[in-house]
Amino acid sequence: MKVVLPKHIGSEEIRQFFMTHGKTIKLKKKEYFAKKGIPLFSVGLVVSGGFKLIYKHGKKEWIKSFIFEDGLLGSLPSVLENQPIPYSIIAIEPSEVIVLTKNEFKSKMEKENGYENFLIQFLSKLYLKKEERVADFLLFEPEKRYKKFIQEYSHVLDRISQIDQAAYLGITNVALSRIKKRIFLKNP
Repeated sequence: MKVVLPKHIGSEEIRQFFMTHGKTIKLKKKEYFAKKGIPLFSVGLVVSGGFKLIYKHGKKEWIKSFIFEDGLLGSLPSVLENQPIPYSIIAIEPSEVIVLTKNEFKSKMEKENGYENFLIQFLSKLYLKKEERVADFLLFEPEKRYKKFIQEYSHVLDRISQIDQAAYLGITNVALSRIKKRIFLKNP
């Protein structure tokens, strides 16, 4: 009996998969891909543009992460268990996304014999990113978190507003301005 191992699914295969089976939508700046509290029944692949994933309580806003080209939009608890999404996904600039319903995504990926492998890879990356983010908040002062943010998002930094950068770092816009000023004075 021959054992068939699942093939490795990389970003190019995922892009091709979405392009072949998905539907392209366009979102304007500040338009929602998903709203907090509503189950999400689709998965999106960002073709162009960028998004922020935000938790909001009253007027206070925390940014979970930013997603740009070739990133996947969705919420695992919402997609896998039909739970309301705990955050909103909002375009930070005009964007284009290829969308698949969660059922299409799962069934087509299963037919490709790579769904489980893809899911394991995706969940592993997501878990490691989340662990790193929690450790950064617990162990690093805001200035060090900002320096790390600059390294991680250097290729898209000019596309993220200072207000959104501050919300991601868990500090005020004024505090971020002070940090930038200190860094600039040290490294003109």
